[in-house]
Amino acid sequence: MAGAGFRVALTGARTFFGERLIAALEADPRCEHVVALDIRPPESGGLKTRFVRLDLTNPNADEQGARILRDEGVDTLCHLAFLAHPSHSSSWAHELEAIGTLYVMNAAAEARVRKVVLRSTTMVYGANPMNPAFLEEGARLRGEPRSRWVRDKVGAEMELQKLARDCPKIICTSLRFCITLGPTIRSWWTRVLSRQLVARLMGYDPMVQFLHEDDAVGALVKAVAEDHPGVYNIVGDGTLYFTDALKLGGRLPIAVPHLLGYPIGDALFNLQLADAPGTFLNFLRYSWVAEGARMRDVMGFTPRYSSRQALEAFYESLGYRGAPPPIAPPPPGL
Repeated sequence: MAGAGFRVALTGARTFFGERLIAALEADPRCEHVVALDIRPPESGGLKTRFVRLDLTNPNADEQGARILRDEGVDTLCHLAFLAHPSHSSSWAHELEAIGTLYVMNAAAEARVRKVVLRSTTMVYGANPMNPAFLEEGARLRGEPRSRWVRDKVGAEMELQKLARDCPKIICTSLRFCITLGPTIRSWWTRVLSRQLVARLMGYDPMVQFLHEDDAVGALVKAVAEDHPGVYNIVGDGTLYFTDALKLGGRLPIAVPHLLGYPIGDALFNLQLADAPGTFLNFLRYSWVAEGARMRDVMGFTPRYSSRQALEAFYESLGYRGAPPPIAPPPPGL
């Protein structure tokens, strides 16, 4: 166990997960000190938190990061600096996420921190017709070959695995969150599910699962405060068919032939009229549901919200965002 008085540094302090983790650690008596690393200071920092500017796209980020970790006496490093949605500036995003993760792991090794926690995603498994009903942590990370955004998430996991091999004394933990929803989180998934009309691929209706944002933060805090080496799928209990998930919020699924969906999706993304390129339709075509047994049995973490409850909480929160009322589905026979 990490014990009392741990000192935490986290990258991506201005991301949703960074802000929420800082707030949780400020209130946690077990945490002694928080170092917030980003290009802008977080809004949730308090008396425990010290902001230090660190740009992960800077070629000297690893040297600077190692110096900060040593000077601040950091024992636990959380790497949270990942984009919530695909970027049109793909080269910059690659520098931030893939090369930036390399710098972070180099800094952790150089400073000899005790533990590294990585925020990952179940999207690294990829959406593939060969996937089993439930993907366990040891499954192949297929990612999405045509998406640099997803490939960079896979690359980040590879860097953490390399750190674990090269520095066996460092506790390395990867938390793979499924689709995370809630009243305040923003991502490309929340954008999709906020719309009244949502495209689905004709003839396909994959199973999906969700995680409440509070449970995601709870898992992060547990990984920081306790020692849980290895990889863990962090998922809400239960699954839903994608069309049922849409109907639960009064969304109207619009069936699109998959041969048209991919090029149209790419075109709309290039025109900045869509949240993700066409290749992301694979995640609405094939199943990529993850198994949560290791989360419960080994890590000892059980989310408070089921998949359905997390989705319901998200839909309920849309009323406070000024969203229009749901469109009712057409009557039978029309």
